[in-house]
Amino acid sequence: MDNLEQRFAQQAHAEKPAGEPTTETAEIVAQTIEQIKRTLLDPHAISQKYDIESRQAVEAEISEVKTRTATVSKSITGKTETLGQKEQRARELDALKAERVLVLEQRLETIAARLKKLFRIKDKSVAEIQTEIGSIETEMEDLTTQALQLRREIEQLAQEQSVLPDPKKMLEAYYAKMETMPLSNEEKRELLRPEVLAELSTEEYIALWRRLNPHFLSHVTRQGFRDHNAMVYHSAGLQEFHDGLTSVLRDQKLLRPPMAVRNGLLARDEASIRKFLEDWALQAEDEEESKKRLNAQLNHSLATAPNYPDKTAVHFAAQIVANGYYGGESNNEVFFLYPSDVLASQHDYAFNGWEKDFTKPQSETKWNDVFVWPSTIDNPGISVDAGVVFLPENTPVDPQTGSKYASEAKIVDGKEKRVMVEDEKLVSAFVAWAENLTDESPAIQAFNKHRENNFRGDTEQKTCYEVFKNEIMKLGFAEDVALDITYNLFGDASGIYYAYPDSGQLGFGDSKKDVAIQKLRSASANWKRAENTVIAKEYWEAYFEQHPEQKPKHLVFYDGTPTTAIHEFQNRHNIGQANTSEKEGDLLGFDNRHVSDMHEDPRAKRGYNELVTTAHRIIEKHYRTKK
Repeated sequence: MDNLEQRFAQQAHAEKPAGEPTTETAEIVAQTIEQIKRTLLDPHAISQKYDIESRQAVEAEISEVKTRTATVSKSITGKTETLGQKEQRARELDALKAERVLVLEQRLETIAARLKKLFRIKDKSVAEIQTEIGSIETEMEDLTTQALQLRREIEQLAQEQSVLPDPKKMLEAYYAKMETMPLSNEEKRELLRPEVLAELSTEEYIALWRRLNPHFLSHVTRQGFRDHNAMVYHSAGLQEFHDGLTSVLRDQKLLRPPMAVRNGLLARDEASIRKFLEDWALQAEDEEESKKRLNAQLNHSLATAPNYPDKTAVHFAAQIVANGYYGGESNNEVFFLYPSDVLASQHDYAFNGWEKDFTKPQSETKWNDVFVWPSTIDNPGISVDAGVVFLPENTPVDPQTGSKYASEAKIVDGKEKRVMVEDEKLVSAFVAWAENLTDESPAIQAFNKHRENNFRGDTEQKTCYEVFKNEIMKLGFAEDVALDITYNLFGDASGIYYAYPDSGQLGFGDSKKDVAIQKLRSASANWKRAENTVIAKEYWEAYFEQHPEQKPKHLVFYDGTPTTAIHEFQNRHNIGQANTSEKEGDLLGFDNRHVSDMHEDPRAKRGYNELVTTAHRIIEKHYRTKK
């Protein structure tokens, strides 16, 4: 392993020669990768390394089973042949007996025999035949007894044979255990590198995850129109079109930290830092103000975490997908997924929440924020191909945009932008329905019945929701949209629960119309859905066919909610048997990479001093040149 790792490290970190790599170099890299794959995935290699004693015990057990199987099979064959011989002999004796009985009958019918019988004279010939028949019957009885015993023995052997393990299946079961043999902490650090993971197929990546902890880190991105936000903060971009996934895939397939994405600081050379300063710091009136702006840009933040560590880390959620807070289109979410072992073994990390734990979500979702710092500050990012990209499978989407919403191109502030289209017909229908609700309306009757029961009881609630959904569907809304509207009506204290009994409105507001429109918008149900749709999987397959260089190495298409989809994916692929968290702890054995204090730990401020020094030099030169 050491030689293998040294060879790969030398190759991975060697200076790139001019021109194309030689065939020999490419072959060495390919051979090394194949050896690493074998180490990670081949159950034979795994058993030879980890499980020699058990492997030998299984081999001995299989050998014993094979021997016993052969013995039983041979015994069954031998006894079956013997039984056949005895049955053949019994048939021969039966025929002989019939023949001798016929001879006896014929003898008894002769005149001489009848006279001897009349005068009670013993007929020697008859006696001999009767004796012969008696001997035949005795032998037949013996054969019957022997045959019965043989059948019992054959049946017992067959029963034993039926319960003897299948050696092939024994071997398969043993190697199946090897497929979930946990990698050691040291191996995770050495082998779970992005350049190795990028060489795995999706099937190989899944096989690797069987040997890792099931715990995961996710990063949701906005692709399509952002139609929801679960908190006051991070609300930018609502109802706007985003290309979060495709922009990542175009940008070297790297998840970038905010300082690289928003501020464009992709390297720490002087030219890159100057470009970083130009938009704001170098727009100041003088040198002093410029340095103040730089300090604010690097250090000022309303967040609880210090600004520089926050802006230089890529952010993940542990054990959930935080699509409610940071996602794009509901039921059409796109997210990146990594086994926690993969990131924690290769990167320094910190938890912004109180719980420092990879094995469960934070107690509050808004604090579920794991900082992961890229391994370099030059061209910083975390490889998409070191993880898995989850894409929606069956959501109906626009074949041109991949969004579930209809849209059109418009010029906004001098730039062409894609904007959502309000479905005026459905909005009008819903407003009219809301304005005309009375106690006689089916929906309100169901609501009142549910209210009479103090809004308790799952059955009553389900019935009430079903009536509302069906009534809303009659207006022309699709079933999933009607359900979203229903949940929104009943979802919080501003909804129908408290408002309708007093005002006859679906919520609190100036009028039934205003409330109806507000509720539609809260559910993003006022926007027109795409027409002439294709399923999302078809859209993305067509996209990657057009842009093969952007296709992630590991793709999974899913249905349902993101977090549930991950758990279903893990169950389907037997991921979870290599859980070492009880032994290794909540940080999975990577405690030394944990940054517990982002204010003091130098790893959280890597590159900060050099950045400030270079930036100050640029600022000083800029303003002194202007004088």
